[in-house]
Amino acid sequence: SNHGIYLSSSSNNTVTGNICNNNSNYGIGLFSSSNNAITGNTCNNNGSGIYLYDSSDNAVTGNTCKYNSFGIHLSASNNNNTVTSNTCNNNNFGIYLYNLSNNNTVTSNTCNNNSNHGIYLSSSSNNTVTGNTCNNNGSGIYLVSSSNNNTITGNTCIRGTGTTGDYTIDQYTILLSG
Repeated sequence: SNHGIYLSSSSNNTVTGNICNNNSNYGIGLFSSSNNAITGNTCNNNGSGIYLYDSSDNAVTGNTCKYNSFGIHLSASNNNNTVTSNTCNNNNFGIYLYNLSNNNTVTSNTCNNNSNHGIYLSSSSNNTVTGNTCNNNGSGIYLVSSSNNNTITGNTCIRGTGTTGDYTIDQYTILLSG
């Protein structure tokens, strides 16, 4: 199908313990929705595992998003969301904030083995990105296109060389551009 779970102009919902795999667009999608809890879901092999568009004040916690184009994707005026303790491995992008996704908190997530970036911010400002693990990605954490006044602290970004216990720092472990 195109979508696993779809919320539009919806508030105060709890989406918990679902398996949303093999959807062409997204496993779980929120559009113009606020104050929802998205917790403990599995969203694999989708366009986006979890997608928030023009949605604010949501909690995305403890989800597993693997083998998607985007593990967790926030786009277009998403504000004051918390993205916490999710596993976003083996995607093109682990966690992706785009196009005025401001004042969000991204903390304690695991974003490993993503082909492009573990955590990516584009045109997104005043976000807090802290305590995340972003290993073996194209880039660990990548900020671009007027992403200003973000707080990036206490993250682990290591690029493995393929030998157990042997690590080198990625050329672009944390890259700030534009």
